[in-house]
Amino acid sequence: MKASYFSTSQNGFVLKSATVILFAGSLFCSQQSKAEQTGWFVSGQIGSASTDISTKSLKSSLNEQGTLIDSISVKDSDTGYQAAIGYKFNAIYSLQVGYVDFGERHFSFTGEVTDLDNFNSTMKQVYPESATGPQISLLASWPITKEISLTAKVGYLDWHQDYQYQADSSQLVKAKRSGNSVTYGVEASFDLFKNTQIFLSYDHAALDSTDASMLSIGARYYFD
Repeated sequence: MKASYFSTSQNGFVLKSATVILFAGSLFCSQQSKAEQTGWFVSGQIGSASTDISTKSLKSSLNEQGTLIDSISVKDSDTGYQAAIGYKFNAIYSLQVGYVDFGERHFSFTGEVTDLDNFNSTMKQVYPESATGPQISLLASWPITKEISLTAKVGYLDWHQDYQYQADSSQLVKAKRSGNSVTYGVEASFDLFKNTQIFLSYDHAALDSTDASMLSIGARYYFD
């Protein structure tokens, strides 16, 4: 039998780096004043999102519940994006609210499900996690040159994931998981024009049982 699964929706070093930049930004702000534009802005970014999941662990968890696996294939990455609106208070600190989507996850395997109830229970725990939902973040930027700056991001994500799977030709199971997670990330930005920045960003979210991350490119526009 073949079963297919599809969804509709790293580390400590990055977290430490974000903390250091936030702290350094506070010191920089207290020691140096820089005449930069403040006010409202909008931003958008798109890139590659992935889930930190082990195919070996996934196969082992299913085998423990009586599912006999011949082969397994996992899609643990997809296109992700984020759109946000925010306010820049000074040369260092900004606050933004937005919507983030870490993309879809799915996997398939060939094998035999011997206990459907145990299988459905296990799926709630091992199905590859992703996240979609509203997010609020504090940004602290540290200027390196006149045009280039580093930014640390710490946020809160209210996420959900809708997914469905089919263990045989007749039964389609729809399920949903949700949660609240702390997010963090780092960003390198370049002032392209007076009101426009482009940036490279790494964003990370600790979900219920696994972590999701996204490496993306984006743009930010400041209103006059």
